[in-house]
Amino acid sequence: MLFENVIQYQKAKQTLLDNNRDIDKTARILKNSQLFSNLSEGEIICQLAELNEGLGDTIMNFLSSSFGGDISKLKTVLTQMKEQELKFNREEYQIWNEFYRLMDDQKALDKDRENPHYQEMSRNMQQARNALNTRMKELTKTHNEIFDALEQRVRDLTKDSDRKKKYFNAQRATDVKETRSDRYDKVKSITAKSVNRAQDLEDFFNVRVSDLEKEREAARKKAEEELEKLRKTSTEAPEEETPRKKGVYEQEPEKGFYEELEGIKNTPGGYLTKRRHLEVLEDNIFKAIMNDDKKITPEKPHGELGEVARYNINQINNEVKKIIAQLEKAKASATSKSSTTPRTKTTTK
Repeated sequence: MLFENVIQYQKAKQTLLDNNRDIDKTARILKNSQLFSNLSEGEIICQLAELNEGLGDTIMNFLSSSFGGDISKLKTVLTQMKEQELKFNREEYQIWNEFYRLMDDQKALDKDRENPHYQEMSRNMQQARNALNTRMKELTKTHNEIFDALEQRVRDLTKDSDRKKKYFNAQRATDVKETRSDRYDKVKSITAKSVNRAQDLEDFFNVRVSDLEKEREAARKKAEEELEKLRKTSTEAPEEETPRKKGVYEQEPEKGFYEELEGIKNTPGGYLTKRRHLEVLEDNIFKAIMNDDKKITPEKPHGELGEVARYNINQINNEVKKIIAQLEKAKASATSKSSTTPRTKTTTK
């Protein structure tokens, strides 16, 4: 069991959420609480790290059960994006290193202008620097092409769900914060060796240390914003229902969701009307599960709903998604028959 009792666990969980899942900050707060006086800061940090991972799994498990393999595929794309950016940073750093070695060689050669091979050696070094510039452009071009393909994959996987977009945006922003910091650290380490290096880098590659610092700070703020959006999505209370529906949802949520779905299916209306009602139902299901997640304890690993009810509710949600997909397909078919004009593909942010 995480921590020594349920009271410690619940207090740690809520404090972690209140502080945007910042483990170090939460550990300092808890250490000053009498409730955790028997634990060292190191023990608290270790426990919080495990708790934080578990909170992520709670959201992930619900999303995975609701959306099938899409979340798993999104995780794969996120990993590919992060690895590609880190790979770019490494290769860019190698190019910078080679560039500075050539600059040092050029400075050494300039001290020996009487060398009979000076002109030839100087030309060779200039060609080598130009080759590095070309290599940098090719690296950037390849990187951008890979990202274009990955971003299209993301659009395909998230086009039917705002919640999947929120999950992706939060995780992606967190990854970007890391990769931007990695790139900034690399440029700082390599330019720190000489007062002229930063200017040389800017003149030859048009890379400014100050710009990378701004990118790193912007990425940090973006990560905080997206994580807060995701946290609010997972903790906000359900929207108010009519008294009849509210009573059914509180007493037998799965029955209430089932009746709501049947009512939508049997209600006359066009694409927009049904789609809107289905999306509201989908959101209510999501919020119900997220709210029940807050009631999970070691004694109640499936919350107040229980394992069977959770399974049934997720099955209802899967049917909602299936009906939405059928509506989209019918709409697309009707559109293609009524017009032969190509449509520009757009994405919803």
